[in-house]
Amino acid sequence: MELRHLRYFVAVAEDLSFSRAAERLLVAQPALSTQIAQLEAELGVVLLDRNRRSVRLTLAGEGFLQDARGLLRAADEASERARRVARGEQGQLTVAFFSAPTMIFLPEIVKHYRSLFPGISLRLLELTPERQLPALLHGEADLGFTRVLPPGYPQITTQLLFEERLLVVLPESHRWAGRSSLELAELAAEDFVLLERSEASMFFDHIVSACLTAGFSPRVLHSPNLMATVVTLVAAEQGISLVPEGVQNLRRQGLRYVPLSPAPAPVPLLMSWPAQAESPACASFRQLVAERLDWIKRSFVGT
Repeated sequence: MELRHLRYFVAVAEDLSFSRAAERLLVAQPALSTQIAQLEAELGVVLLDRNRRSVRLTLAGEGFLQDARGLLRAADEASERARRVARGEQGQLTVAFFSAPTMIFLPEIVKHYRSLFPGISLRLLELTPERQLPALLHGEADLGFTRVLPPGYPQITTQLLFEERLLVVLPESHRWAGRSSLELAELAAEDFVLLERSEASMFFDHIVSACLTAGFSPRVLHSPNLMATVVTLVAAEQGISLVPEGVQNLRRQGLRYVPLSPAPAPVPLLMSWPAQAESPACASFRQLVAERLDWIKRSFVGT
């Protein structure tokens, strides 16, 4: 049984005329009669009583008409749903992020996206940069806001959104809390609180490399797995840290953020997605980010 058979039958049943149905369907009447006969033969029942004067539904035909209409309606809905998914108007999208650099702009982007594409089921997944990579590779996330990826992943496409300065974060009781700037070498004797390397390896290595360039290796006493915990430990006077300037969005009370002079290389924020598994919904989200990129940079705390 094909959808064509169902459409032909419904047309004849509604018009109760092979000639009128054939005209509406733009098919020859003999071909229409043949298709209906094939349908009846496949079902093993007579659906239409017909003679030279009239056509009427049998009891079996009346019951089959309701089901045929339902099947055709479901097929039309499925076709339209597929077209909407292909246009990026319907489907699912999972966006991975981490809070510090995104909490200023991401809510507005999500709200705008939902207003443009109400048919997309949008899920936000908070993951540290290191955990975003397997999520993107394994299809658990369609797009991520993350840091520089480790080398060796050409299947992931990235776009630079903006760069963040590295700041020294100190407890407000620290002797240097009132300084307008600090040199990195001045921190050599300090205890450090750094985000666990397994959560953001490239960022961790970036900090250690900057310290080595300044002539010392940081003495790391605490390595929590969340940046919010890093600044909480600093506020509790358990050490100091080097953080991207977006971390100021997480917490300001009990802390002082001091620029470095000269400034080390900044920390990029990237938008990443799997190149080969790109969905229309992902493409439309990226397009919105591209259109709002200037606004995103202005909204960011450091710009």
